[in-house]
Amino acid sequence: MSNVPHPELASVELDEFQYDNRIVRDFAIATILFGLIGMLVGLLAALQLVFPNLNFDLPFLTFSRIRPLHTNAVIFAFVGNGFFTGLYYSVPRVLRTPIWSPALSRFHFWAWQAIILGAAISLPMGFTTSKEYAELEWPFDIAIAVVWVS
Repeated sequence: MSNVPHPELASVELDEFQYDNRIVRDFAIATILFGLIGMLVGLLAALQLVFPNLNFDLPFLTFSRIRPLHTNAVIFAFVGNGFFTGLYYSVPRVLRTPIWSPALSRFHFWAWQAIILGAAISLPMGFTTSKEYAELEWPFDIAIAVVWVS
């Protein structure tokens, strides 16, 4: 008598999958990078509350322009990239299947980074909807929705 509850299953071989972790690595690096950037912009905003002259009389460095940059950098760049890191790592392992299209995952990565870059340029220039946590203009909203479901 063996210790295996079902001896007939002892010889079953499980399929081995090779996971492509490049997209996970890229999203993880972007998460760390944008986390640091978002926190540094937040630190600059906090220091401007104590030392208002830290904007150096440059309109794109005023508190009212870098505060939305900080919140959007943390929400979309840091948390968004972290979410996609976890998604691309866990879903193939839970479902035991490789990513369907590595090319689509690359598009997803670069399109998401392009949205973040566009937001990082437009927000300090003052292009906002002036809605808390929804400052990005409508073209960015559409791009986020398209990239999110790609």
